[in-house]
Amino acid sequence: MPHVHIQHFTRTFTEAEKADLVEALTEAVTRVFGTGPDAVSIAVEPVDPSQWTEKVYRPQIEARPHLLWKRPGYTPSTTTEGSR
Repeated sequence: MPHVHIQHFTRTFTEAEKADLVEALTEAVTRVFGTGPDAVSIAVEPVDPSQWTEKVYRPQIEARPHLLWKRPGYTPSTTTEGSR
């Protein structure tokens, strides 16, 4: 523990971007949770923009607001294909 699961619009990441994200998330998670880096796992899952509302927004954001520590500044109608 802990496990971080990120879902995002489909895109290609460079190896440097992957390393930066892993380093930043691992640093933050280990600091806040008081664990070592070996306790942290990170999954990154691409989701096609056309499926975002059904696969992510409704079941994980709209239906589970009590779990959100940061709410998005968009609604499904304001997302655009290709946005990062």
